[in-house]
Order: sequence, then C-alpha cells, then structure tokens
Amino acid sequence: MPLSTDSDLTGLGRGLFLFTFGKVLSPFCVLCLLCAFAVSTLRAQSVGFVYVTNAGGNSGAAAGSISAYSIDRQTGGLLPVPGSPFADPGGPWSIAVDPKNRFAYIANRGDNTISAYAIGGTGALTPVPGSPFPQDPTASGELPVSVAVDPAGKFVFVANYNYRTVRAYQIDQNTGALTQAPGSPFPAGTNPQSVTVDLSGKFVYVASGYHNANGTVSAYTIEQSNGSLTPIPGSPFTVPTDRSKTGFPAPGTMPCSVTVHATAAGQALYVADSFQNGIWLYVIDGATGVLALSPASPFSVPGGPYSVKANSSGPFLYASNSYPSYPTGSVAGYTIDTVTGSLTAVPGSPFLAGAVPVGTAVDPAGRFVFTANQGSSMNNFTGTVSAYAVDANTGALAPVPGSPFAAGLEPTSIATAHDPGAGAGARQRRKALMLP
Repeated sequence: MPLSTDSDLTGLGRGLFLFTFGKVLSPFCVLCLLCAFAVSTLRAQSVGFVYVTNAGGNSGAAAGSISAYSIDRQTGGLLPVPGSPFADPGGPWSIAVDPKNRFAYIANRGDNTISAYAIGGTGALTPVPGSPFPQDPTASGELPVSVAVDPAGKFVFVANYNYRTVRAYQIDQNTGALTQAPGSPFPAGTNPQSVTVDLSGKFVYVASGYHNANGTVSAYTIEQSNGSLTPIPGSPFTVPTDRSKTGFPAPGTMPCSVTVHATAAGQALYVADSFQNGIWLYVIDGATGVLALSPASPFSVPGGPYSVKANSSGPFLYASNSYPSYPTGSVAGYTIDTVTGSLTAVPGSPFLAGAVPVGTAVDPAGRFVFTANQGSSMNNFTGTVSAYAVDANTGALAPVPGSPFAAGLEPTSIATAHDPGAGAGARQRRKALMLP
C-alpha cells in the first residue's frame, strides 16, 4: 500500500531503510520523503501567502528586504516561509502579485528599479532572469512608489513620484521578466502616489497630489497588444477640495491610494485622501473609463487614510490610518453598497492597528485583512504585521491569535497571494509521496 498515514511517515524517521513493494529505499530517499511530507503539511495548512516590503529604516536602502509569510487557513496567523526575509537592497517601496500568483513585482524607491521574483511552492521568492530591471539607466531620482499588475497578468504599471510619470511594462509569460512598453513613460499628475488597474483590465488610474495642492486622478486606456497607455478624455479628474476648512490643515488634497470594486452598475473607484481624512468615490464608465464623482462622497475616515483596499470576495473596504501615528494607528472598515458603491462604517470600526499602518491587504478568499505597520523613529522603525479575521456577515475585524507578527525595518507595503498548490495541486503533492 502507498505511504499515506502519519504513523507510516513517522516510522520513516526512525529507520535508515524502508521495505515497500519488495524494494529497499536508501537514507537519501527517506530524507526526500520526509521533506516532501513537511512541505505538503505546511501547504495543507496554508490558504496563501503575505508579502511585506521593508525599506530598511535608519539602516538605509541596502538593508531593504521582503518578508514572506504563509497564512494559516484556520486562524489567519502568519508563519515565515523558508528563506524569509529575502534581501532587496534597492529600497523596496511597493509590491504587487500577478493574478496567476506566479510572480511578485517590487518598485524600488532607492535605486529606481523594478525587482521581479518567481513565487515558489512554499511562497519563497527567487529573482527572475534580468531582475532588477532599471527604469531609465541614464536617469536617477524617479522614485517609483507604487506598482500594479493588470488582471490578465500581461502588464506591470509603475507610478514615479518625482518624475510625475507612469511606466508600463510587458510581462514575459514564461519567465516573468519585464520589457518596457512603447512610449513609456507616460505623463501623470503632480507627485503620483498610487496606481491601479480596473477589473476589466482596460483602464489604469493614478492618484496624484501633495499637501496644499489640487489632487487628481489620471486615467488611461491600455493598448492590449503592448501595454502602452493613452489618456482618457477628461483626464486628469479632480479630487475636490473642501474650501470651508480653515487653519491647519489648510485647504488641499492628497490622494495617496486607489482601489476598485465591482458594483451592480459596473465598477467603483475609491480614492483615499489622507489630507482631508476621507475616501472619494468615482463611478467608472465601463466603455470609456471616464470617472464620475459620486455626490455621496467623500466618506469620513477617522485618521489619515494612507492605504485603501477593497475585498474582492465580499462587499467590504478597508483603510489603514497612519494617524494618530504613535504608538498605534487603526484600520477602518466599510460596507460597500452593492448598487451605488457608497460606504457605511462596519460595526466597531475603526479597529486598533500597530504603529503607523501604511499598507492594507486582503487575502484572496476575503477571510483575513492584514496591515503593514511601519513603526517610527521612536522604535527605530521596527515593523510589524497586524492580522484580522473578517466577519463574513458584518465585515467587522477581530485580531487573530499571535497578531501582530514581526516584520523587517520600515515596512512600506503589503500584498497577498493565493496558494497555487490548493485544490488539484494538493492531490499532486499527495501523489508525490507515493512510491511507484
């Protein structure tokens, strides 16, 4: 009979030889079986992976790294994957995972490059050929601060804070390597801070703005053959300013994060405005990509929203609030009206987070929410990850056992990936444990 029970596998570790089907296994084969069993057990407990970019804090960009974790499918707890953290000396600032969960892409603020990694079976990261990819070898100081991948996994888009541009890349479907699209880079607004792609993969949106300025959202149509971008009529779209405000903060906007969610009418675009402590809602025209500001917005956020993320598996949206910045921040939760896209705070919101939460992510199944907590100079930018279980009925958050979990120095963003070994892949792993 094939080896499949725990007692059988435990017995492997007690002997140097194993007799099965009249064959003798060497110690090397026994070790292989034990390793395969360990990997299989780890992945059987995992519902996916979490990745956090660590910029390095006071130690500088050279200390940059990526922390990788396996998500416990029962509790949502995080366990470091083998080899984590993975060195990334370019000053990693933003991370995105392709929809097929094969590759992860990092915008490196420190050296103006884009790192690309293949995601292994355990969640470990391996640089793809040619990584990191320079944006412009003849220039410096672009400050790539946000990266996104289209839903088909064909293109990567990067917002550059200093140069006021967005760059587009084609993804090699075999290796994950990047090649810049024709015409790249493309003009964006003042100080672009966040980039996203709509759910249809036809449009790109870039949030731009800084204190006391007029924030905007630039919108583009994606050329499906090569990833090049064409501005949508009416772009850039204004993020309104509340002129009734006096004193500090002075009138102005700072759109710093964008996300999309499906509605009965199509799609909604949400823009976090950290300067005005609100979230703006725009309705996306599915044919043209044009944005229409919802009169119901802005929706108030308790604190300065820095990162906003919609739950693709449920009608909820979450925003990390960096202020009050020390010793703790918070994460606000909202229910999304399935028809209009309007937001209503979930019961108990906001929820306690770590020091300066700057990144928000939702696991692919919509069961858990994670925030990357940057820390501050007061704790030498010691980073953590807060993990929460999502109430499927209300969207309320409850900390999972063991949260917060240790991260590297100065986390800046966070992303999740589905475990590609789930389902049929799990059956293949079980077969790997069987002898011929």
